[in-house]
Amino acid sequence: MRGRVREGSLLILLLGTALSLLFSSCALIKDFLKTDAPNARITSVKLDNIRLDSATLLFDVEIKNNYAVALPLVNVDYGLASNAKSLLSGKADIQGTVPAKGTKTIPLPVQINYLELLKVLKDVCPGAVIPYEAKMDLSVNAPAVGPIKLPISKSGDLPIPTIPEVKITQIKWDKLSLDEASARVQLHCVNKNQFAMNLAKLSYSLSLGDVEVGKSSLSQSTSFAASGGEGTIEIPISFSPKKFGFALFKMLAGKGSDYKLEGNLDVNTPFGQMSLPLSKKGETKFIK
Repeated sequence: MRGRVREGSLLILLLGTALSLLFSSCALIKDFLKTDAPNARITSVKLDNIRLDSATLLFDVEIKNNYAVALPLVNVDYGLASNAKSLLSGKADIQGTVPAKGTKTIPLPVQINYLELLKVLKDVCPGAVIPYEAKMDLSVNAPAVGPIKLPISKSGDLPIPTIPEVKITQIKWDKLSLDEASARVQLHCVNKNQFAMNLAKLSYSLSLGDVEVGKSSLSQSTSFAASGGEGTIEIPISFSPKKFGFALFKMLAGKGSDYKLEGNLDVNTPFGQMSLPLSKKGETKFIK
């Protein structure tokens, strides 16, 4: 008899606990229904690690939690399109919790592969600036309610960089002897991008014939307008011809030679800093 009483008491206790939890969940749900839902927005966008083949589009996403309980972040589905053409899509796992009645900002990096992008946008060439629209569904896990998706969208412009056209127009000798040769090398540059750029640093290696005669870096601020802006950069070189033999000196005393110019262009643009490779071969003339 006592066993039955104990079983009945335990059953009543369990039932009471279940009902209490149910009523608490219902109360929490009613509280959610009375409160504005959480929302998210993109507060800033910037491009990072911009190179010829890739870039990172970095979104700062702010989540606002109006509920009286913390909201764990789950994941975010994202997609990028241009003129209604899908460029990429993906899903990112995100960690952290949005505090009750608070906000949290998270970084969301999206990797851009320019080669894949140009396969989709067949009428777009390197150097262009294209419009984009980013759409995201950010998921949070609300207690007693479950996952909630927060839609986000953002539009902007995306550059597809290309290398400026660079060539050596002339080399003017200040001094030319078997022991010492010094000259000023004039580079003519044309900006093939649809955005302006300002040269911050030029790292270069210059070969005349098959001989490397100069290797250095030059910090020089030179501006180039968008879509064909031109400018001239002058770089100094100095070396000893006799180190390379009389054949090189004889070539330098002539009217010109073939050249190879390799290096790197660090430029500032409206979209951020870019690092562009430099590789050019051609013919140049000597001026004495």
